[in-house]
Order: sequence, then C-alpha cells, then structure tokens
Amino acid sequence: MSDILLFRSNHPNIQSKFINQLEREFSHIVQLLYTTNVPNALLEREVLPYIAKNIIFKDPCQEANGKELYRVGMKGFHNLFHFTFDTLQLNIKLNDDGKTGRCIVDGIMNVKQFSWIYTYPLRSILIFEFRLLNNQSIDESQFEIFRHEEMWSFSDMIDGIPGIGWFYKNIFRWGFGYLFVGISALSCLLHDSLIQSTKKKE
Repeated sequence: MSDILLFRSNHPNIQSKFINQLEREFSHIVQLLYTTNVPNALLEREVLPYIAKNIIFKDPCQEANGKELYRVGMKGFHNLFHFTFDTLQLNIKLNDDGKTGRCIVDGIMNVKQFSWIYTYPLRSILIFEFRLLNNQSIDESQFEIFRHEEMWSFSDMIDGIPGIGWFYKNIFRWGFGYLFVGISALSCLLHDSLIQSTKKKE
C-alpha cells in the first residue's frame, strides 16, 4: 500500500473528506451518463478518463467488456434515448485493501422518449466498482471504474405502465399477496399435522 493510502486509512477525518470528494465526482458522472441531452464531446472529455480499459458493463439485458465498447454504447445510449436521472441516494465505500471501492446509487431513471404522452419513471440501482490510481493525492482524487452495473425493478417497470400498472398494483399484487398467505397458512397446518402424526406413532 502506498504512503498516501496508508495515511488515508489511518486518519478518519481525511478519509471522510476524501469520500465526500469521491461522492461529488460520482454524482457528476452519473448525471452526465444518464442525462441523454449531454453532448458526446462532453461525455468523452469528462467521463471516459474515469473508465478503465478492462471495464465490464452489465444490465438486465446485456453485458459487455472493454473501454471501446463502453464508449460506443455510452454515446449510442445518448443518441437513441431520452432520459434524465434523479439521484435519491449515493454512497461510497472504500474496501479494506485501501486500493478499491464501491459506489452505489439509488435513483429514478425518467424515460422521456414519449414525454408528450407520458414520462416513464424507472427505479434503478447503479453500482460502480473502482480502483484508486497510484498517482492519488489528498486534494485531487484519481480513480478508474472497472465495473458498471445497472439493476432495474421489473415490478416498477410494470407498475409504471398507464392502466396496466394500476391493475398490477391494486389487483394482481393484492390478490397474489392473499393467495400466498393462504398457501402459507395451509402449509403450516399440514406441517403441524405431520408433526402430530409422527408424535402419535412414537
């Protein structure tokens, strides 16, 4: 471990200041990545320097490896779709090795492809795994992201569809909840009956 990483790990106040700085940088990166009217030139200038050559990107529909594929996908995402992103919570955790960390973002991806009809709110969890670089300093953090994962709630996707969402939330989920409780109660009765039957045989 380098002297600066050792110093950071042994001084909570400095570590807290450093994590706050990382949170600001990740917040900026998230807004650039998920606000799709951001120009491609700005993405290349302010996001790509943080992307590792061996980055892995993963979401419920795809997985890709490598910085070049990430660059093309990032720009294509902005060209093809219309999104904004509301960050509800962002947290940074440095790992015990003092060299890597994890950023988790809880937010809502607002799909505005057909905003003249409806803005689709998609609850999303973003996870960025990163490594600190050797030229790290206290005043200017430098890191690279080697894994970027998106997780979406399929239930929220259904819930957000006009009409269908109302049926799903107010009828299907309510009905399925009572059905599950009923089956659970039946399983408890059968389980208890089996135990009593076993005790009688003994």
